[in-house]
Amino acid sequence: MSEIRHGTTEELLALRDGEGSAWIRAHVAECRACAAELFRLEQMRARLKALPSFTAPRDRWAMVAAQAKRERRRRRMNGAVGLAAAAALAVLSFVAMRPAAPDAASERAALATAMARSQALEQTLRALAPEQRALGGDAASVVADLEERVSRLDAALGDPSAWRREPGRVVDLWQQRAGILSALVDVHETRAAVAGL
Repeated sequence: MSEIRHGTTEELLALRDGEGSAWIRAHVAECRACAAELFRLEQMRARLKALPSFTAPRDRWAMVAAQAKRERRRRRMNGAVGLAAAAALAVLSFVAMRPAAPDAASERAALATAMARSQALEQTLRALAPEQRALGGDAASVVADLEERVSRLDAALGDPSAWRREPGRVVDLWQQRAGILSALVDVHETRAAVAGL
């Protein structure tokens, strides 16, 4: 039993373009399937030729230049966010190294101030809705680090046995927490300002 050999697409395209072999010419004259495929290829070429020609817009360079300028501005802002976070961490380190207040009344006042500041910063952070904003790689890394630090401080503040041994440590922990939240607010406010440009 012999199988019928049909023309390949390349052979049919060559025939369509006037370059086909004698065998493919004879085969297409006898084979309905190959004749139909050749007709389909001819129709495809006709439809492609009927398509309008495309010319690139003349003002494309201005659009490319504007996009490049926006990208440079975004990279500069990412650098500014990193610097702001570093500055906030430096201030936080300075606050953390400061000696605690010696008497109980000033310690209670410092604790109340740090707790109030922390709560106010949390409200500001919630109002910024940071989960609804996309962050670049550098900013996301800074935010993740700051949020991880807040989690560690919350764990330390949630362990009463640890700070009962060192009552002055509670004030330091709340002050550190407020400082980190301040840095988080700064990062998200900067991103919100950049997104608004």
